Amino acid sequence: MALEKESFIKVTREKGVSIIAFKEATLLDAYHIDEISRELYDLIDKAGHRYIVLDLSTIKMLSSQTLAVLLSMKQKLDALDGCMIICGIDPRLYRVFKITNLQEVFEFFAERQLAVEALLKKIEK
Repeated sequence: MALEKESFIKVTREKGVSIIAFKEATLLDAYHIDEISRELYDLIDKAGHRYIVLDLSTIKMLSSQTLAVLLSMKQKLDALDGCMIICGIDPRLYRVFKITNLQEVFEFFAERQLAVEALLKKIEK
C-alpha cells in the first residue's frame, strides 16, 4: 500500500476562488519548493483552478526559486484568462518583491478577505 504524500499547502474554496495557504514558514530548500510547485501547478493544470488568492501570511522567508514558481504560476493563469492575487505578505518579504520589481507584476492585499473580494469583482467583469 503506497503512502499518500503530505501536502505542503492548504486549499480552500470560496465562490469560485481558490485560497492557497502554506503549511511551512520558509520556502527555501529545493526539495520543498519542488514539491510545492508540483502541487501548485497541478491545481492549475489538472484541477482547473483559475482564480487564486495566495495567502503568504505564514511565510517568513522565501528563495529566488520560490519567486520563479510564483511568476510561472501567474504566467500559466494569464494564459488561461485566470488571475492570482497575493495577500498577507510580511512587509520584510514584500521588500524582496520590490527589489526585484515584482511588485509591478503581482497584485497585493493586506487581508485575505479583501483579496477574495477583489478577485470576485474581476470574475464578474
